[in-house]
Amino acid sequence: MSKILILDAVSLINILERCESKNLIDYFKEINIEFHVVKEVINEFNKKPKEIGKTRLQESIDTSIIEIIEFDQENIDLSVLIKLNGLDEGELVSALYHMENREYKLVSDDNAAHKILLENFEITCLWTTNLLQILIDNEVIDVDEVKTIYQEMKKNGFWGVKRPVFRKRK
Repeated sequence: MSKILILDAVSLINILERCESKNLIDYFKEINIEFHVVKEVINEFNKKPKEIGKTRLQESIDTSIIEIIEFDQENIDLSVLIKLNGLDEGELVSALYHMENREYKLVSDDNAAHKILLENFEITCLWTTNLLQILIDNEVIDVDEVKTIYQEMKKNGFWGVKRPVFRKRK
């Protein structure tokens, strides 16, 4: 089972809401990917979710595809916190959680999060579009279907990598 920590509400929205015709979570279930999300990101997501997003989130929690994490932030190293300046609350708590639990791949659709984590900690994040490529690589869906999904996501307000290149499985 692969574990992916979703760093921000934008990525969660992109995964749950931007493709209305298909539930992307169902595809990730097929390849045993489990998403973990800190409570702060869930709180940001819940500020203005679409009905489809609320429903998919609850279904994903009920089936354990998405697990909500409560992270105790009591003993945070101030020097680490300073290096994370510029992240919003959800990204900050997610990054701190990752520093103590390095078993995750990270996903974020925020340029600042990618830059801060790479420059200060040599941590590379995935984009939501990388998750779509993982579906191709695992032969869950083909490149043409991913391109169609991505076009629908863009039409519905996708925010992230502007011009991803999806490639056929090697």
